[in-house]
Amino acid sequence: MKKSNKQLTYFLVFALLFTVLIACNKDEEDKPVGTEAINFIQPDSTTIIAAAGELVDFSLYLAIDAPIDSIRGAYFIDTAMNINNLTYNDMQTEFFVQVFTDSLNVQTVSGTLQMPLGRNASVPFQAYFSGSTTPFIAQKYDAVRVVFRLDSDNLSYEKQLKIIVN
Repeated sequence: MKKSNKQLTYFLVFALLFTVLIACNKDEEDKPVGTEAINFIQPDSTTIIAAAGELVDFSLYLAIDAPIDSIRGAYFIDTAMNINNLTYNDMQTEFFVQVFTDSLNVQTVSGTLQMPLGRNASVPFQAYFSGSTTPFIAQKYDAVRVVFRLDSDNLSYEKQLKIIVN
C-alpha cells in the first residue's frame, strides 16, 4: 500500500511540474496586440521625458483591415501644456514620411526624432502659435507634441506621443 501511495505521489508531483513548465513556456509574440491602428513598440508609453539634444527613437506597429498607404509624423511645441484634441492638421513640422507600395495591412516602421540642443541649435523646432514664423527652441518642461498619421484609401488613423523636455 505504501509503495502505491509513493508512486501516486511521484506521479502527481511530476504531472504538476510538467503542467507548470508547459504553462510557463509560452511563445512571446513578435508584434504587439492592440485594438488601435497605431501601436507604440518604442517608446512603450504615450508620454515620455527627453533631454535637449537627445535622439528619441520610435517604432510603430501598424495594423488595419485595409492596405496601408503611408505613415507620417509631425510635431509642434506646446508651451502652454494644455492643448487637447490635436490632429495631424494642427502640426507645423513634418519630420517623418514612409510610403508603402506592397499593399499589406500590417507594417512595422522605425525612425528617430532629434530633440533640440538649445537656443542656438542647428535643429530648431517650429513653435505652435498663430502668426509665428520664427523657430522656437523648447524650454525645460515644455511638451513636444508628436502626431503620427496612418493613411489608407479614404481612412486615416492618428496617435499622439507627448515628449516632455527635461
